[in-house]
Amino acid sequence: MVRGKSGGRGTTSVRATQDAPPGGPGSRPSAPPAGNWLFKGGDGRLTAYACTPHGLLRWTEAAAPRTGWTGPDTFDVEGWTGAAAMAQSREGYVHFVAVRTGRDGSDGGQGPGRSEIVVATQFQTGRPLTEWHSLGIPAVRGGPADDRLTGPPRIAVNQRSGATHVLVSLRRGGVLRRSRNAEGAWGGWKQVAPEPYESGVTPLMPEGGQLEMLLLGPAGADRWSGIGQGRFALADRIPTPVVPGTPAVCETGPRRVTYFWRYPGDGSLVAWRAARQGVQGGLMGLGGAGGSGAPGVVRAVIGGYDCTVLAQTGAEGDIELTAYVTENEGYGTWWVSLGGHGAYAPQVAVDAAGRIVVAAFDARGALICTRQDTTQPGLVFGPWEAA
Repeated sequence: MVRGKSGGRGTTSVRATQDAPPGGPGSRPSAPPAGNWLFKGGDGRLTAYACTPHGLLRWTEAAAPRTGWTGPDTFDVEGWTGAAAMAQSREGYVHFVAVRTGRDGSDGGQGPGRSEIVVATQFQTGRPLTEWHSLGIPAVRGGPADDRLTGPPRIAVNQRSGATHVLVSLRRGGVLRRSRNAEGAWGGWKQVAPEPYESGVTPLMPEGGQLEMLLLGPAGADRWSGIGQGRFALADRIPTPVVPGTPAVCETGPRRVTYFWRYPGDGSLVAWRAARQGVQGGLMGLGGAGGSGAPGVVRAVIGGYDCTVLAQTGAEGDIELTAYVTENEGYGTWWVSLGGHGAYAPQVAVDAAGRIVVAAFDARGALICTRQDTTQPGLVFGPWEAA
């Protein structure tokens, strides 16, 4: 367990044994996808994804008895603009959403009304993706033809039915959603929120709950939630400044969602959860001042406790990690360095052996990762390894 004074750094039971080695050639993402990009498949193997100027890169854990990773495999997409996100279903399917230019490609993705939303799915670890399916150009009926995206598209999955929801934020048309039901039929684009939001969407559909999302506006963060029959309402208006591009989200309890983002004053991370009876809610500080980017987040069992694990790029350029009993942010958090100086965009997952895995991209754009050493007491990590 990592426990101590909020925001502290120092010697604790969390450590990694060495810094990351240089990355290899051929694995140079232009940017990480929006949101999570590290997933455990139905067979227990991890898969990591990145965006290149031409499409996706994919690294896959080798099947037993081999160790290490295979890849990167490349998936080029005609007209690819680099804006992409993904989400996983309970069966382990990974659903992708991306933006590509119109078929003539004449505007480089910047011309009025030319960028379209496309989706694909990977059903099995290490297998090819389906063909990319176009959802067309998102627009409000009767709205401007040149309404442009204000952030990357996002995708959320209903963990019970398998339905998927694609969400986009438009410069003038507000937030739109297009959904595919469990039988695979897509509906049309429908407006979720009428107001324009400038920094994209952070969505999640907790199991058994309604689809909800965090949107960043001029007055702070707004949480919109489904209220049934395809309708949405503004559930909470959170009057706090947020660094754009830093929100992350995790399901932390039955039908409960916790959002994380970075505060612009000192770069520290905060958590926010809607207050409910018996559950700590509201805005909660997590320390980690001086860090950058969105954190990686996962729930894991540590010492028999259900814990939330966060990883970030810290103030000194190392990958830092903290863990605390889920929904007990008020007890404080310790941030400790795992090394990996110069790495960025960390994500966290739990592998088939129950070990916590922290993955990131090194300064050259190659995938690197470190795993929990469960033979050691406490929360100890092994050396960074390049995929």
